[in-house]
Amino acid sequence: HWHLGPALGYNSANDVLDVRFFCNASSHDRVIHFKTSNHHIRSVAVSGSHGDQNFVANWTSGWTVLSNHSSHLPAATSSVSNYGAFYSSPFSSYSGSWYIYNSYAECGRRGQSERSSHQVWVRLAGPTSAPTSPTSTPTASPTSLTASPTAAPTSPTVSPTSSPTSPTTVPTVITPASCAEYMHLGHAPTGVYTISAKPGSGLPDQTVYCDMEED
Repeated sequence: HWHLGPALGYNSANDVLDVRFFCNASSHDRVIHFKTSNHHIRSVAVSGSHGDQNFVANWTSGWTVLSNHSSHLPAATSSVSNYGAFYSSPFSSYSGSWYIYNSYAECGRRGQSERSSHQVWVRLAGPTSAPTSPTSTPTASPTSLTASPTAAPTSPTVSPTSSPTSPTTVPTVITPASCAEYMHLGHAPTGVYTISAKPGSGLPDQTVYCDMEED
């Protein structure tokens, strides 16, 4: 592919920061290696078409030399083509061009190269908004017995949030190990309770939300 396109989720030049061109050939030692943020060239990277807007000025200014660049192109660009995207002479001069089509290739010098490497890279623009934090606190009340309560308990024997219909005094010697034990002790209202950890586990007691209305 010589362009990104809507099928990949890219719709305009604003999706691309810059475009990088690289080529070398077996028949000579010239190397084309530069990047450009020209708006038209970024647009072609997305759409795959020049329309009729490929002008010499798109290539002769606003570009940056990268490592090992030794070609007179694109600085010496004197003619352009609107055909194709970046493969059929998008920029050229009297002595050579960037060109690759079927078995014929040029990398800054006239004459077919036996072997060449032509590469086009795009650097994509980043997201316009910050992603949602994966550690955001849920707004719904917890349904799991191991979920943290929405409010800190005031004592190890926190009273249920609804009015109790039976005594709510928790034994002072042994803390129940489950919501079911609280129910057996007569603590039927739904609310926040302290659950003891498994003996010998070394873990602290847990404060949990007990739904006493579900089976």
